[in-house]
This record gives sequence, C-alpha cells and structure tokens, in this order.
Amino acid sequence: MSRLPRRILEKIPFPMPCLWLVMLVFGLLLGACSPILPPQVDEATPQTTRTRAVLPTLIPTAAPQPEQTATPDALDDLRGLEIRLLHPWTGSLAAALENAVRDFNQGNEWGIRVRAESSGSSMVLAQRMENSPSAEPIADLIIAPSENLLFWHAHGNRIRPLNDFLLDPRWGLSEARRADYPLAFWQQDQAEGQQLGIPALRTARVFFYNLSWASELGFSRPPETLDEFRQHACTAARANNTDRTGSNDGTGGWMVDTDGWTIYAWLKSFGLNNPLLGEPVRLSFNHPQTLQAGEFLRGMVDEGCAFFGRIPPEEAFATRRALYFSASLLDIPVLTATLQRLGSQDVWMALPFPVSDRPVVVVGGLSYGILRSQPERELAAWLFIRWMTQPEVQAALLQSGGGLPLGAASANLAQEDMRQKYPAWGTALQWIPIAQPLPVSGEWRFARFILEDAFWQALQYYVPPEQIPAVLNQIDPTLREVVERHTGQARP
Repeated sequence: MSRLPRRILEKIPFPMPCLWLVMLVFGLLLGACSPILPPQVDEATPQTTRTRAVLPTLIPTAAPQPEQTATPDALDDLRGLEIRLLHPWTGSLAAALENAVRDFNQGNEWGIRVRAESSGSSMVLAQRMENSPSAEPIADLIIAPSENLLFWHAHGNRIRPLNDFLLDPRWGLSEARRADYPLAFWQQDQAEGQQLGIPALRTARVFFYNLSWASELGFSRPPETLDEFRQHACTAARANNTDRTGSNDGTGGWMVDTDGWTIYAWLKSFGLNNPLLGEPVRLSFNHPQTLQAGEFLRGMVDEGCAFFGRIPPEEAFATRRALYFSASLLDIPVLTATLQRLGSQDVWMALPFPVSDRPVVVVGGLSYGILRSQPERELAAWLFIRWMTQPEVQAALLQSGGGLPLGAASANLAQEDMRQKYPAWGTALQWIPIAQPLPVSGEWRFARFILEDAFWQALQYYVPPEQIPAVLNQIDPTLREVVERHTGQARP
C-alpha cells in the first residue's frame, strides 16, 4: 500500500470501530453508465448548438423495462403519512425548500406531510448517514451529492432505485418531464442499470474573467485556448509587477485553485477521456493528461503567471490582483456582492475551461435520493420528489440558490430574474448542451480530495519539477488505499 500524505489523512477521516466512514465535504460523471431511462439520446444525434442559450432537446429511445417493485395501491396507505427529508441547505436555498415543502403539505391529495430538516452541510448529513444503523434510516429521503448516493448504494444498499417509480403509469414521471433534464445531469445518478437519484441542483466549475482589465491590457476577447489562457495571465502578472503599487507584486494572473473539481476540469481540457477503467470499474488518473496538466500549471506558477493568494479570490478579483479565478457558478452572488462592496466598476464574465477544439464544462451537484424503508414510505417520498420536479418549483430553487437550470422549462421561468440580478449567469446557459459530468462513481467522493492534494503538492516551489511525475503517480495507489479503508475490504 502507498503511504497516505498527511494532508489526505487530515481531510479523510477513517472509520472508527462499528462506524461507517465520516463523509467528506460537498462536492458538486463521466457517462460510463449508459442511460437506462429516458431522457436518452443516440450519441450521434444530440440536438444542441454551442451558441444558443437554450437547453438541449433530448430524444427518448426505447428503454429496457425495469423490474417492477410492489407499491401500495390503496390511498389509505398514504393518507396522513409523515415522512422526513434531510438536506444540507441553509440560508435562502433552505427557505425556498421550506416553502416548497409547505406548499406540498397543504396541497397534495394524499395528505402526506413532509418534515424537512437541515443538517447544515453535506458533510454533517453524511456523518449522520454513515454513523446510523442501516435498519434505522435517518430520514425517508435525502438531498446529497450524486457520488454519495452511488457510494451508499454500492456499499450498504441503502439507496432505493427509482426505475419502477419513474415508469409507473400511475405514479411515474411523464416522458416530457424526464426529457427536459439535460442528459449529463440525468446520468450522474445512474449505476448498473439503476436510476438512484433525481437532480436537485447542478452547477459547473468555471473561470471568472475581468473583461475591463483585459481590454486595458490589450486583449480584445477572452482566451479560448491553453496558450491564450497563459498569455493573458502572464500579461496581467507583468502589469502588476511593473506598476507603482508594491502591494500587488506577485499577483495578477490566475489565482491558483486546486479544488478537485477544478483539477478534473483541467484534466478534461488536456484531453482526458474516461477515467473509469477495468473490471470492476475503478477511477484511475494514471493517464498522460494528468502529467500534462500538472506540468502546465506548475509552469504557470514558476513563471509568475499563477499565484497562491492570501485573500479571498473574490477580493483578489475585485482589486485586480487576479485577472481570473476558478470557482463554482454558485459563487456568482458572492462575487457580485464583493464587487459592489469594494466599489469595482469592472465588467466581468464567466468562462469555460480552455481547450483547442471546444470549451470544457464539467457539471455536478446534489440529487434527491430515497432511503430503503417500507413501501408506503418510499412511495410517499417519491411523490414528494415528483412534485419537486415541477418547473415552477425548480425555478424557485434556482432563483434562491443559483447554479444551472435543471431543464428548459425552469430556465424559461427563472432566466429573466437571474439575468437581471446576475448578468454573467446567462452566459452559462449556452454551455449546457456540451456539459460533461463528473465521474459517475462513488469513488469520486474520495478522488476529488486526493487530486486536490496531489496537485497542491506538485505546484509548490519546493517540489523540484522532476519530482512532479512521482507525486502525481501516487494518486491511484492512494485512492485504492482510501477506498479499501472505507469499504473495509481490499480489492485485487
């Protein structure tokens, strides 16, 4: 076994006796699993464009019929039933969810009552999930990162597949409603022919780019390729190093961000195809693109075109200490407020990750999942999820929490308000047709932190460049060791 880096040991708590793994931080999927329910498309026929700010039309094809699971037919089984929803949201998003719960409780025809509870974070939710006996579920339904649903299904069989509910003629989700979800969103909750979740929130990792400052530096358009990305960053760094303000020396380009989601998007920019390999399928980052990305980013750091910041990235961006920084679309409200607070009048925009042929947009997020219990409780949980898929409900959550719309219908309802409050948000709509999912694997919940740690080390000045391959070569062995420790079994 490999020796786990100290930073990984600090981030990934290992199981205590008789306890499951303590979950890691919320993360917002490669399409290794073929879609098993509509929406489905043939790979050669997606109806998308790069320029239109609309969602793709997904053409359903014949889907294999799922194995039917018994559901209660009598309304008496549901009448007055109270179920529990556990979610990680706080603030305005939690308030919007509470409003949706209230409306469902007051209006559903079965008299079902949902009692929502916030855990405060995805990490705390997972701690409660994994520290509780499987015979005593913490809730009837949860909102959790897709990779967590996949992991809890594979290890413990605690997530109830939704195939029969989705296609049930009485309780199911209509074909039009299913087809409204972008395929990349839908596939993130699939494993071994089972649909384990329904998207609740999706976002993407992007760059925020200062158009006003870039124009003053002589650039007439944003960077589209890796070379242009480096050129813009280096020019901004030179400008800060040669001006009359000493406090901004050593800044100006890209503010380094080694979040695992960011690193995965960089790997895709360098051409990484499918990191899910082997039988059984495992995540692997032992690919040439991993080293290429590491050497490219380290080169930017060594040239002074990328820097490790000491202040929040939004403040660095607002004060022209960073031409761009990488973050989630969910951070747009924070960035907007920071710019206003610091009096910046600069025009800015969101950018996808650069690549030579087409931009890279990696999406992920949270989904609704049902915990196994009794048939009537599972059905009641499903009926609430089905109600939450209504475009009006989705639009209200989008306006409160941000991110990407879950379908064209909700986008149409929310976009006027979202564009008015956050002009940069509208740009992201055109990327949905080309969006790629995070790895569709429960192992991603660990891999994202191992990627973060490996690249953080590789970008440090005290690590000789010739040692970068050795650092990155430890990603796969470390991932194997972490997975084995958390599942309590060694794999061949």
